[in-house]
Amino acid sequence: MDRLNIIRFFATQAIKNPYFINASIFDNLLAYKYYFMEVLEITNLFQYLPWDEHVVNETLIKGYNWELAPDTPTSWRIGDGTASFYNYIYYTVAGFTENDCLRSNQINEGLMTREEALALVKEENKARYESLKWYCDTIGVDLEYAIKRINSIPKLYPL
Repeated sequence: MDRLNIIRFFATQAIKNPYFINASIFDNLLAYKYYFMEVLEITNLFQYLPWDEHVVNETLIKGYNWELAPDTPTSWRIGDGTASFYNYIYYTVAGFTENDCLRSNQINEGLMTREEALALVKEENKARYESLKWYCDTIGVDLEYAIKRINSIPKLYPL
């Protein structure tokens, strides 16, 4: 029943906003099929090994010459600039980012204290303007315009 409710929800949204019906619709339908209809056996490595960030970073940096982003102290979710963009939106509108989720999980796993996590996210949640600029230039969006639009979104929680 939940799967049918999801289909009904997205169909209703598409009727309300026909722009949802575009070239990506086939990819979205395929993703729905794979996510909700295929039986997959997924093994999550971190069910067996703890996410010890120091060990992971040392392995990536020393063993694989991992490239770090110059505008963030973390190696997690540096990606291609997309993460800096949507995390800016998350933080501006909702007051948290993926960094908060990671650190919360690490607290729950006993890998760090709440105080340690809060100190980390204070730094990690700062806007990554260098990555934002690169990302906007890459996808052809004016950064100043994007920031103004994002900042004008009604806030869910005051910061």
